[in-house]
Amino acid sequence: MEKLLIEKAGDNFSRLGANATVPVSRALWKMAAKLQGMELWEYIRKYEPEAVADNPKIAYHLMNIFNGGLHALKNGETLGNDRIAIQEIMVVPVGAKSQEEALKMGDRIDYHLQMMLLNHYIVEQITRADEAGFSVQGLGDSDKAIEYVFAAIKKAGYEPGRDVKLSLDVAATSFFNKETGRYSFQGKELTSDEMIAYYVNLAEKYQGKIFSIEDGLAENDWEGWQKMTQEMEKHGIRTVGDDLFVTQLGRLEKGIKREAATDILIKVNQNGTMSGTLEVIKRAKEAKMGWIVSHRSGETLDTSIADLAYATKALGLKAGDPQPDYDFGEGGPYQKQLLVRRVKYLRMVEIEERESPLASSSPIKTIDALPGAWATGENPGGIDMQGINIDAAPSSSAVNMAMPFGPGDFAGFSFRIIRMEELKDLKAVFSG
Repeated sequence: MEKLLIEKAGDNFSRLGANATVPVSRALWKMAAKLQGMELWEYIRKYEPEAVADNPKIAYHLMNIFNGGLHALKNGETLGNDRIAIQEIMVVPVGAKSQEEALKMGDRIDYHLQMMLLNHYIVEQITRADEAGFSVQGLGDSDKAIEYVFAAIKKAGYEPGRDVKLSLDVAATSFFNKETGRYSFQGKELTSDEMIAYYVNLAEKYQGKIFSIEDGLAENDWEGWQKMTQEMEKHGIRTVGDDLFVTQLGRLEKGIKREAATDILIKVNQNGTMSGTLEVIKRAKEAKMGWIVSHRSGETLDTSIADLAYATKALGLKAGDPQPDYDFGEGGPYQKQLLVRRVKYLRMVEIEERESPLASSSPIKTIDALPGAWATGENPGGIDMQGINIDAAPSSSAVNMAMPFGPGDFAGFSFRIIRMEELKDLKAVFSG
């Protein structure tokens, strides 16, 4: 049925656009999985083994917590002055032992980044951009934004490089001038070599702390891409092609011959169908390249890209900001926004729990509002918290207290055992 869909779509989807074919293709694959009583990720892994990486590690989360570039630009603003030119600054929790832990780390860093920004800018300057990450009006210095994110990682209690690395989506095509052949970056007109020198300086300044650079040069700057990849590999930094490859076999073949990049960004919407996307992944695997499955700027609540990432053992899943509960949950300033980014990460958590039930130990939930006496600061049960040394307790341990009240005292309330690391987060919120 999908082959018929591709045939009807015409060359390069000239008769049926990808916006029409992608949801139909996705539905067909989900239906095929259901007919065999399988999840989509199980179906892909069983019937498309050539698209599964020989990668024992879990897929990394590439979470876009600081937004810039054209996606963040407002009317009358310019890149490098009003907004940073780099489109996405992402945190990658490389030290996470599970999908759940990775998401919690993203939530925590997001929170500390917001607190840090509020200490330096007025509230009106700080917004959430189209992929839910922070954007600051008046901050045009990309280097300063990178510093803020690294500082937030440390403030959250993690060590840059060991626990969390940064990934940058520069989207250099967006500020490349075809007429001059130069890049309008941070108030300067730079050549390809000068852009590469900028990345080398970043690599040397943050040695071992940068995971990847996506679209560091324009989509047709093939010679520049070769040089950039050679330089970045010296520093252990991956180069990822999104605009460079657009999930198309033809451009991927060209990149493989030129050794232009180490990895390819995979977007089903760029290719048009699930089967076509899997063929691109297979070719990348043959060429010993990595792949990162990605969302798009305009998203829905569909989570099939998470299944695709998990099934193929992708290098990572890129799905935007983690959309933590404190801002996007009930009572938060962005509570009306759909969690189109977070549901992808949550799906990764769900799949991992089903495949390995011991991988996760508690639901991913941030602090809920407590009604009644708790909200007023009273302690209706008379629970003695003084004897618990929160900071001294291991993060993996759980708090299990005898509660001096009966089940009827708090009808409608929901309780669960929480881990020490969550109590520490709670303490940080109230003490801060």
